[in-house]
Amino acid sequence: MADASFDVVVIGGGQQGLVIGNYLAKNGMTVGLFEQTPELGGPAHTASLPAAGFLGNDHAQFIAFWMCPAYYDFKLREKGLKIILPEVMLTKIFPDERCITAYTVLELDETTGAVLPRQDIIEKNLEELERISPRDAERMAKFFEKKAWNWMLSIGQFFFNPPPLPGEPDYMGELLNDPEGGFDARYPYMTTWEIACDLFDSAEIRSFFLEWNYMNVVAAGDVAPVHLAILPVISLTGFSLYGIAEGGAHNIAHALQRAFSELGGKFLVGADVDQVLVENGRARGIKLADGSEIEAKRLVIDTAEIKQGVSRHLRNVNIAPEIRRKVDNLLAERTYCWGHIAFHELPQYKAASWNPDCAEARLVLMGDGDTEYLCRHYAYEMRNLGPGRWPRKICMEETTSTLWDPSYAPQGKHVAAVGSGGWPTASSLSEKEWTQVKKEAIERYLRQWQKYAPNMTWDNVIATHFATPYDIAQRNSNWVDGCGFSLDPIASQWGSFRPIPELAQYQVPGVENLWLSSGSHHQGGVGTLASPAYCCYKRIAQKYNLWKPWEGRLY
Repeated sequence: MADASFDVVVIGGGQQGLVIGNYLAKNGMTVGLFEQTPELGGPAHTASLPAAGFLGNDHAQFIAFWMCPAYYDFKLREKGLKIILPEVMLTKIFPDERCITAYTVLELDETTGAVLPRQDIIEKNLEELERISPRDAERMAKFFEKKAWNWMLSIGQFFFNPPPLPGEPDYMGELLNDPEGGFDARYPYMTTWEIACDLFDSAEIRSFFLEWNYMNVVAAGDVAPVHLAILPVISLTGFSLYGIAEGGAHNIAHALQRAFSELGGKFLVGADVDQVLVENGRARGIKLADGSEIEAKRLVIDTAEIKQGVSRHLRNVNIAPEIRRKVDNLLAERTYCWGHIAFHELPQYKAASWNPDCAEARLVLMGDGDTEYLCRHYAYEMRNLGPGRWPRKICMEETTSTLWDPSYAPQGKHVAAVGSGGWPTASSLSEKEWTQVKKEAIERYLRQWQKYAPNMTWDNVIATHFATPYDIAQRNSNWVDGCGFSLDPIASQWGSFRPIPELAQYQVPGVENLWLSSGSHHQGGVGTLASPAYCCYKRIAQKYNLWKPWEGRLY
């Protein structure tokens, strides 16, 4: 006899589990959600970093959750989730005190989620590009004359629709095959370096393109998913809208939990799920590590990272050996690391003489225009980083939360996250070596910061904290070997291929009532969108004729 019984059992209480749990509870089902760690939210987590009195988002920094339909379907703003959308989206600062600054083009209706572009801001961003490279500004202007807006819409369509089945639209494919689409149909097969060279002439703008991709752990030599590879273009022209969650990213989880509880959902933290129980080809529940059995009358949803899900939760389930082999061979080696620095005085960038708004950007990138180094050496040197062994140059990003939300720090003080992509995996170094790297990291980043903002010295610093891939791996079992993206964002592991084609439609062949809804699916790990959960719910709703909130809207 089961220890508890629900219509639906959800494994994992991160964003994916909370989002899909809400949609199923909205259909009147009883839903039980079981989270391994002591707190709901997964990457939507905030801690007292780097010291008491300060807030630091220790995983998700850039919040695009305003795009997620769940934000509107469950009225999460009314449940305490406010997403602040900066007016200055990003800047890339160069050592010669010039910069490229992009302003937010989109105006968001927070009631409906509708966005409209402002032509005056588009022109302003093109003028900023023209100051660096007139030829590249002209090329981007022609891009807008074609179907730039269609590309923005198609990215949303891609994120929030399951991989297309035969007869369903392939939004990205249609645009790539359109001669007037604006981008080259070869891009899905080209490295990011090739795309950067095809799009831009300026070394400075190419360096921005490459550095932005490194932030998304896509190296210059990677063949990346095309919509991810071109994100720098979308950002550079102001169409990205990465916000900040007021009071911390954990408020995403808190709002989702409030909605879930109001719909009758039940959750248990510190509940380590050991396996999915399957009888006669049908998932009937789960077994916890303490031996408790939970019955699932209708569905089991597993939101665990795919390798953990298959090797542990489904270890006793009859799955084709070829599927297990493919899952074992999936790559999860790309890491991104953030540190937090609390300080007295805001950075005073030398590039403010070029454009004073650079100091107000949501994201500040710092680096030179040495594309030869970025293309041929940077990824290798980052992957081989170790104690006393650092890249010759660091591609550094910083985001100062208190510019937009003073609640992140005591009055008059500030806190920023600093980081870069392409680090070694957690297992690449010993714990002792990682401890030494952790000590060296803040010194390296602070030294880099001082080149662009001379006041960022130790005299300005209150406290610091840095999380290495080793720390990331310890925090959550979904981040295998420190990979916070669940799987590497490469073309062979994306879209219809993510995680593998046999599992891309969120089900395991031969097992009824079991659905997979993790960050390992479709395009999880980008922008805190929770799109795998939403897309998985779409397939469930289609199969069982459930509530279809997307009818009558884009997605």
